Amino acid sequence: MIVHSKINNPKFFSNIVLKIVLLVFLLGLIITMTPPVLGQELKNPSFSENIVVVYNYQLRMGGTDSIVMVKSAGDVEVSVGLQSSSNNEFKFSNNLIERINQEPTIQSIVFTNMEEIDHNGELVGCVPGVKSGNQCILINLDFEKIKKFITEEDRKETDGNVKRVQIETTRIGNSIIDDINQSFQTDAQFHSIYIQRGQDDSNLETVIEGTVSAVYTMPKQDSVELFKKFSQLFLSSKISGGGGFYDIAKTMSADETYGIPRYEGQIAGPSVTTSTVAMTIFPEGDTARYMLNVSTKYYNVSASISEIEPLKPLFISELKRSSYFENEFTPLNSILDVLVFTDEGYPIKIESASAHVIEKISTVDDVAKKGWFFEKSHGNFIAGKFLFGQSSSVTNDELKFKTSPWDETSPVNIQSGILEENTERQVVEKQIIEEEQDEQSQYAILAVIIIVAIAAAIYYMKGYRSKH
Repeated sequence: MIVHSKINNPKFFSNIVLKIVLLVFLLGLIITMTPPVLGQELKNPSFSENIVVVYNYQLRMGGTDSIVMVKSAGDVEVSVGLQSSSNNEFKFSNNLIERINQEPTIQSIVFTNMEEIDHNGELVGCVPGVKSGNQCILINLDFEKIKKFITEEDRKETDGNVKRVQIETTRIGNSIIDDINQSFQTDAQFHSIYIQRGQDDSNLETVIEGTVSAVYTMPKQDSVELFKKFSQLFLSSKISGGGGFYDIAKTMSADETYGIPRYEGQIAGPSVTTSTVAMTIFPEGDTARYMLNVSTKYYNVSASISEIEPLKPLFISELKRSSYFENEFTPLNSILDVLVFTDEGYPIKIESASAHVIEKISTVDDVAKKGWFFEKSHGNFIAGKFLFGQSSSVTNDELKFKTSPWDETSPVNIQSGILEENTERQVVEKQIIEEEQDEQSQYAILAVIIIVAIAAAIYYMKGYRSKH
């Protein structure tokens, strides 16, 4: 069975779960790409923890000028990711990783219990065609490499290209699924081949993100059960016993609603989805990077974005780092990201922040103190990273920042609530890299953060814009 979908369908795997997985993975690259020249001052452990909070305040919905529905409140999406490149911390067998790396077409292996309500109001699984009550293992392959198996004879036949892709993807998936099942202690069975197609159905060779997936299914487990299983099978005690973001992910998997109705496809009123758990393996040369991710979404809960309180969707008043990082200077291994989207024609700006505002990141000293680093402070999309510096915790009050409408011409001044040198100062947004430096490596941290932020922003915006 082969399934394909157009890119403007926001409900299925590659537009939602992969979006979250790849975003957190991209953010995690900050850790692995820290330049060696900083090694004497910055510790660079293989483990990192990330939280992404996305405020989607795009309230105008509708496909024509005559019919436009304006929502009364925005949505909030939360994702918690734990990742490492060490087999001592994510304890997958060397045999499995060797098998994965022997197949150059594999981009990732994803085990997820994702379910979504489709446009017909029906509960469906991780990709079209997977029924509710099932969870998936997806073996995601590089389409550019799979495409090389298509022969001239295939192109002459009706649906010959599709059949060749199906045959080769099935062959590769089946060659490794037994090893995957053994590691996960599952018995996932082949379901289908999923191609995320472009807008032109006649052109198979236009595939979004260059991915084709072999899909295997099994009976669905609740998120709390699946998170517990993954923790016991794969995570080291240093991670599972270290608190921090791990505890937040664990709590999120329990699907406490905090009095908010469960999302069942309703358009109006606050609601919350059940959480999604995903374990992902990304091949990296002879090794791999591993990520355990828990995410959930709140609909119609953000009546205003004039004041952003990132910990409110987590229902906590203080965010603590994992004890894994105790007594070490690892400011880039615990990151809170906040993204805010607004409708076209309704730009906003960051007005003020309760915490210290990091003006630039050009030396290690710039990340020694906890505070916000705003990569994008105005427009229809704003983004900020909170870095812990040498601190191990931060409160909700410290994390608050305020936004206001922006006229698209006025300079943007971010007011910091922290007194520095006995003077309340304004942080003026400016270009970070303005001067030539003899040691270009000092700017490596900044460059990576900005590149990753832009990539993540584009990825998110593609998904959100497609809904409107």
